[in-house]
Amino acid sequence: MNRMDRFRCVAACALAMGALPAHGGDRGISFVVFGDWGWNGYNHQKELAETMGSEAKSVGAEFIVSLGDNFQVNGVRSVQDPLWRLSYEDIYTNPSLEKDWYCVLGNHDYHGNPQAEIDYTRVSRRWNMPARWYSVKKSIEGSGTTLEMFFLDTSPLQRKYWSEADHYSDLTSQDTVAQLRWLDSSLAASKADWKLVFGHHPVYSGGKHAPELADMPGRFAQRFEKGGVAAYFSGHDHHLEHIHQPGSHVHYFVDGAHEIRPVTPTPASDFAVSTPGFMTVSVGKDTLRVRAVGQDGKLLHQFAIPRRDG
Repeated sequence: MNRMDRFRCVAACALAMGALPAHGGDRGISFVVFGDWGWNGYNHQKELAETMGSEAKSVGAEFIVSLGDNFQVNGVRSVQDPLWRLSYEDIYTNPSLEKDWYCVLGNHDYHGNPQAEIDYTRVSRRWNMPARWYSVKKSIEGSGTTLEMFFLDTSPLQRKYWSEADHYSDLTSQDTVAQLRWLDSSLAASKADWKLVFGHHPVYSGGKHAPELADMPGRFAQRFEKGGVAAYFSGHDHHLEHIHQPGSHVHYFVDGAHEIRPVTPTPASDFAVSTPGFMTVSVGKDTLRVRAVGQDGKLLHQFAIPRRDG
C-alpha cells in the first residue's frame, strides 16, 4: 500500500471500522488542544467553543492547550485589553473549559504586546503562560506514568519575521539560541514516560504556510527524535492534519482550524482536512490517543501512538 492509499484508508476506513475506541480503557490524562482561535467569536469560534465544551466533558479533560495566535489579528495591548473578554473569557464559558490553559505565543500575538499574555497569568485563574518557553509535568494517578510537556515560542525562529521586524513587537530581542539549548537540555534531562512538544509553527504541513516553514524540519526533526518526543502539536496553518514521516518515531499534528484554508496532503500525511475543528489527546500508560473532532462533534480522525521506551 502506497502512502496516499494509506492516507485515504486512515482518514476514512478506520473510523468506519471502529478501529480505536473513543478514549480507550488506557485513558490516563486527557486534554483539548487547538490554535488560531482569537476571533472575537467569529470564524467558527463560538460554535467550536460549544462543541469543545461538550467534548472536554466527555473525555474528562484536565486542561486545555492553546497553540498560539490567541488574539487575531493584532494581539492584545495589555492585561486590561477588551479582547480578553471578547475573545476568551466570554467565549469559553462551559464549566468543562474552566480548567488550566497552557498557552504559547503565535505570530499574531507578536503584533501586539506579547508580554501582556505572560502577565495575564497573574490575573486569570486559568490562563498559564509563565514565560515564552516553559515545561509542565503531569503524573497519571495510580500508574506511576509521567508526562512532560514542552511549550515553545516559535515566532522568533522564523527568518521571514526578522525582515519584517517593525510588525513584530520585541521579536528580534528574543534569544533563540538560549531557547533551543533549553529544549535540548530539558529533553535530555527529562525522565518522563511521555514527552510532548507544543508550538505555533508546524514542522511539517500541507497548508498555505508550508513554503515559509522550510527551516523547521532542520531545526526540530532530529531534536525531537533524539529527545524521545512522541508528538509535536502546532497551529498557524488553518486546517487539521496528521503527518508521520517514514522511519520517524515522532507524529506531527496541525490544529489551527478556525478560519479555515485549503490543505493539500503531503506524501507523509495520514490525515488532512480543511474543516473547522480541534483535537483531544488522551495519554495512558502504554498508549497516546489523538482524536480530531469537527465543529458538529463528528469524529474526523483518530490515531493511537504506542509508548516507546528508551
